[in-house]
Amino acid sequence: MKTLTITVLLSTTLLSGCTFKLVQPHDAQRYQSTEQFYKNAATLLLKGERSSPVNLPQLDVITTEQARQHPGHYSHFQADYDSLLIESNALILRSLANSGQISATGKQIHAKAERLLSRKLSTECDKLQRDFPDADLTTRNYIDLQCLVSKWQNDHARSRAQILSALTWQTRQQTLFHGILAIQSAEMRAQHPIGEM
Repeated sequence: MKTLTITVLLSTTLLSGCTFKLVQPHDAQRYQSTEQFYKNAATLLLKGERSSPVNLPQLDVITTEQARQHPGHYSHFQADYDSLLIESNALILRSLANSGQISATGKQIHAKAERLLSRKLSTECDKLQRDFPDADLTTRNYIDLQCLVSKWQNDHARSRAQILSALTWQTRQQTLFHGILAIQSAEMRAQHPIGEM
């Protein structure tokens, strides 16, 4: 599973020779919106963990008919995933607006993300990043965040009986925490550049 860390993105960028603006100026509203996104996503993940079988043997004994009624079934989470995708779109749009790229680049990224997400092709997220090398790191992180949620939704919908194990939800919780921490750390560095803290 792809993790969202600034170190990985920065290393990849330096190795590939791409250049782009690392972070945008601090935006208090974007910082708060990112925090709210984390709260909403973490709530979804906790709900998933609590409603899912603890281990694979417990998951394996659930019949197809039982699965449809099970509280961990995908149908009980679809609206939550969709809501997180809408929130991540809002984060991307705000980031693009703040970077001054909302014109052609912003519209292209948004339209392409929508097409990719509607087809549930999370493997296309890397291609989306490559297609827009001029996007700054802040925007790229939000695109990654949206792709991560899309991948989670897709994996849940395609899982055996459309139910995940509690361990899967716990792993997602760790990935989310580290990804949001990286994004918020970058935002704080933009507010207080090195030497000003």
